[in-house]
Amino acid sequence: MDPADPRLKGWGIALGIVFFSLAMVDFVALKGEHVASANVSLRADSSPGVIDVSRPGEEHLVQISTRKRSHGESKGRSIAWRLVAPDGTTVEEDSELVSHKKRFFEFLPVEEGAYELHVEETVLLGSGNGTASVAVYVNDRRILGPLIGF
Repeated sequence: MDPADPRLKGWGIALGIVFFSLAMVDFVALKGEHVASANVSLRADSSPGVIDVSRPGEEHLVQISTRKRSHGESKGRSIAWRLVAPDGTTVEEDSELVSHKKRFFEFLPVEEGAYELHVEETVLLGSGNGTASVAVYVNDRRILGPLIGF
């Protein structure tokens, strides 16, 4: 089949419209209720972000968005995060080489209170002066957002 065939172009446009429509439904209609937010410096010695949980027993989706202050995100760094419950136990933790600006994780809080989110960067190349913004959602049913990081 010739790539210049108008039928092939029509199918490509139709598939693009369908994917865009699904992404908008995922991003707008399936997005949960925003219940908390915080800003965190990515330096190891900085204060953690505080997430006030008032709805224990409900699944919470945490979105961590990182960015460099001046030039977009560097590929020469890694991000580590740790969520600590009010009683001091670690609820969730992970680290990764930075390949995208948003990362998601879910947790099920068992008690109300102030959960601390520690987010740190390790710089492999260059300097590290990044920040992270944190958003927490309840009843989030998105599929594409957490899956592909937008």
